[in-house]
Amino acid sequence: MRNKLLVEAVGTFFLCLAVLVSGGPLPVAALLCALLYMGAPISLPHYNPAVTLAFRLRGRIGTRALGAFLGVQLVAALAAALVAGALVGHDTERAKAAVDALGSPAFEGFLASATVELLGTFLFAFVVLTVGTSRLTAGNSYYGFAIALAALGVAGIFSDFGSSINPASSLASSLFGACAALSEGLEGTKAFVTETVYLAKIAPRVLAEVGVQFLGAALAAWFFRYLFPEDR
Repeated sequence: MRNKLLVEAVGTFFLCLAVLVSGGPLPVAALLCALLYMGAPISLPHYNPAVTLAFRLRGRIGTRALGAFLGVQLVAALAAALVAGALVGHDTERAKAAVDALGSPAFEGFLASATVELLGTFLFAFVVLTVGTSRLTAGNSYYGFAIALAALGVAGIFSDFGSSINPASSLASSLFGACAALSEGLEGTKAFVTETVYLAKIAPRVLAEVGVQFLGAALAAWFFRYLFPEDR
């Protein structure tokens, strides 16, 4: 279990870091593919709390493992936000955007984004379960490409909505602004306060979107078990 958790921590960290500093979904998908094959000698890694929940409901891991994986993934996401903030630094335009957003309802446009997160996470988790855990595809060598292509496809289809389909990257993205301001030291104090106030405002929405992502993963696990009742 220790090695699985270490691989999970490294993979989740670099995946979240890529999401925060890369210019688009293609580098993220490419890195995800490499990270999946990196972790393959130890286990089929998740790098995504929603996928971990799907594995639990699928029956591939136990409850204790679920808690351990989730804890490691969230710590890795926080570390990625801190490192990305130090690398990129705080953008003054971002601070202005945060101030402007304070005047808007936190749940404005939530229905559309929640629908995207539900559909995207469902599809992604179902692909992971099918190519990574089904006995019908056991021993295949294409699972990494299939999962990475699913992530790239979902990102491309829902690019206008900024879909995440990963609670870890959602957490890292929400903390990025405050971490970037924190890296500026005393000069970033004002920006850090602004980012913290903004974070407090959007926290309920972020948590709601994460809940929708978990729901999508749960539906994917149910659908998998429905289609393959003998594959337990």
